[in-house]
Amino acid sequence: MMAEHFVKMWWAYVVIFVMICFSAYFSASEIAFNSANKMRLRRAADEGSRTARTAYKIAENFTMSLSTILVGNNLANIAVSTCTTLIVMNLFAPDMAGMASFIATIVVTVVILIFGEIVPKVLAKQHADAVARIVAIPTRVLTVLVSPIVLIVMALLFALRKLWGKDRSDSDPTVTEEELSSIIETIEEEGVIDEEQGELLQSALEFHDITVEKIMTPRINVTAVDIDDMETMRAVLADTAQYSRIPVYEGSVDNVIGILSLNRYYKAAMDTAEPDIRELLLKPCKLHKTMKLPAALARLREQKMHLAIVIDEFGGTLGVVSMEDILEELVGDIWDDTDVIVTECFPTGENTYEVSGDMNIEDCFDEVSFRCPEDFSCEYTTMGGWAIEMLEANPHVGDSFEYENLFVIVSGMEEERVTKLTLFVKPLPEAEDEEKL
Repeated sequence: MMAEHFVKMWWAYVVIFVMICFSAYFSASEIAFNSANKMRLRRAADEGSRTARTAYKIAENFTMSLSTILVGNNLANIAVSTCTTLIVMNLFAPDMAGMASFIATIVVTVVILIFGEIVPKVLAKQHADAVARIVAIPTRVLTVLVSPIVLIVMALLFALRKLWGKDRSDSDPTVTEEELSSIIETIEEEGVIDEEQGELLQSALEFHDITVEKIMTPRINVTAVDIDDMETMRAVLADTAQYSRIPVYEGSVDNVIGILSLNRYYKAAMDTAEPDIRELLLKPCKLHKTMKLPAALARLREQKMHLAIVIDEFGGTLGVVSMEDILEELVGDIWDDTDVIVTECFPTGENTYEVSGDMNIEDCFDEVSFRCPEDFSCEYTTMGGWAIEMLEANPHVGDSFEYENLFVIVSGMEEERVTKLTLFVKPLPEAEDEEKL
């Protein structure tokens, strides 16, 4: 009976096999064009590859071809379902039609999921560029053949977009910052770029989120001179190795009236013994502490200045930031002859570190390999400021606090300022460590 059934329904088996192949083809095509590296396809197209050129064109304007793929995939799956139902109905008696329908549904679902969806999509994802080039020309031909149906689908989509308002894809970025960061990490791991290039790209991504307050030299570490204090002025001007530009204030550091360039001063001193300092002052560039680095860099370039005064919401002086400070956020430390190498964090024992109170919080956490929780927040940017906030009082040497698996002790003070901290990073249990990862 089975032989007679097969002879009678042979065409249905052939249709099922062919339609599953089509379903696999459409599923693989969808994933391949979505996952293919457009830059590699374009480069291959420029080198003369016809398939790469076709694949690149489809990937660049995928909406039309996607409609073709989805229509074709659904038609293939419907054909498989119909033929399977016919085969099963012929195997069972008429009074068992319900059972036949149930079996047909189970068989079709399993077969299509495995051979028409999962397997081809996984393979296409792993070899996206190659698969995209293989299926490019057939997909282009199919798109032309079913273009009337596709045009109807596109018209319906256009009408729905108009009905719902602005299409989300018009406002949302194609790739988010997090995805781009992940891509950079991936190509670095694959050896496409080296570690230094990867760090440069990551710095460029983070650059627009950093404020001048995070990188400024705080007020307490700034050498500024009162214009009426000529004795101090002469002492500072004599120290040519340490300074190139000096903020000059009148009455209070909160009232910076200009920036004195030592080169400009020495040129004037060649013509007159006592140059007028006021006439040599450059108008200060003042940046609010919340200004982002790209805007700060643009302001410095616009005013042709190398040093800016960072101010708070009341107009008071918080510190200074230089063009070099800003550029270092992109390219790393820039050393010159006047720079003094200062180690802000160094190990003193197993999981124990001595840290400067002026060290940036994020830099410190990275240095000691402390995984900071996502909900971490602090009003200050330095470790000393964080200690003051956590202790909720005027700190003293020996005061301590605990945060997550970090134990912090105040080990150095200058008046009200925390200058040195001792950190102990408690090792996490393996299970908890993996969970945080």
